[in-house]
Amino acid sequence: MRIVACALAALSLAACASVPPVPNARPLNAQQIEALGGTSVAVSENNGGVMKSWFRQDSSAAAASQGLLGVLVGAAIDGIMNYAPSRRARGVANELAEVMPADVLNESLVRAFNSQIASGAPGEGVVVSDVRTVQKLTSPDAVDDALEVATSYLLSEDASTLQVSVTLTYENAAIPYVTPYTFEGAPPKTELTGPLYRNTFTYSSEQLPVPVLTPELRERLIASIRANAVDENGAPPAEGTDAFKSMTKELEEANDDRLTKAEIAIFLAREWTKDNGALLRAEISNAHAFIARYALLDMNRTAIPSLNGVDELVETLPGGRTVRRIGPGTMAGSYVSLPGNVSDFVTYGNAAAIAEVNETRIRNIQEQARAARSTAR
Repeated sequence: MRIVACALAALSLAACASVPPVPNARPLNAQQIEALGGTSVAVSENNGGVMKSWFRQDSSAAAASQGLLGVLVGAAIDGIMNYAPSRRARGVANELAEVMPADVLNESLVRAFNSQIASGAPGEGVVVSDVRTVQKLTSPDAVDDALEVATSYLLSEDASTLQVSVTLTYENAAIPYVTPYTFEGAPPKTELTGPLYRNTFTYSSEQLPVPVLTPELRERLIASIRANAVDENGAPPAEGTDAFKSMTKELEEANDDRLTKAEIAIFLAREWTKDNGALLRAEISNAHAFIARYALLDMNRTAIPSLNGVDELVETLPGGRTVRRIGPGTMAGSYVSLPGNVSDFVTYGNAAAIAEVNETRIRNIQEQARAARSTAR
């Protein structure tokens, strides 16, 4: 488990190499907790739904050193290599959206925070007073005096694991942020403004077992590759096209003696959508319960995280699932909920496919916002 947690911290350090070396988490102090008391929760509507991650090949940097011809050749190769993976990832995202629409995701998270209203009592620090949703595409500014909840749902490259990532922030114009850290000179600009409270929470689902390659499985894999390559009329790709070259490459890989992450995902993605998405719904419900519960626990915790901290086991649940608080690095103080049956390191690629219905949702919201602004003028 520590390997996974440290990997998250290492990734965060790499991503934040250009920012000042202070933890991302911003805890409240005792006076702030007392001042907040009953607090409104504003759930940012998730518009992307459950996305499917995949690895996008990009040889542009290497090809650039070979001049214009190298760039053109590299782009052609990338187009062939990325055609099938991107199409298949989009297909999985479309299927996930059918059993778990974005609105259902948002309603589930609202219910999880609503359940916390009954769990607290006035005078017991920060408690949930009410829960509502906000649409950040039309109202991007921070909501004053409310705990904002932003979510991301991502299926791993091999589709064995669902990762739910959440960022919580609280801003209050009447209570400006004051950094708890000391600096040799003036505090960096990032420590002069921003949310009073901030933290991140990551939930990783139970890990599905990877299928064993058998002759029967190979035949199913080949059939799936051919089916994925046909167009909307059911016709196979024409010889010489990128789609044909991509299918040929996939068929060659299917006949070797190992399963790639993309090939594994062909079989495991179906586990998330069968029985009307029963597994997907269960894991998302568990993730939301974890987030809602630990959000309040953390908002009532005053410990200031340190870059040199130590990972802390907070809770062990039935089945071996653990909740840990990251100790070292810029993600110090953040929470990670990991299953007890992790059998392999999980990767999330460098690209994410969004369902067509959710892309349409985003475009429609943006167009409505533009129309409203135009009318207001």
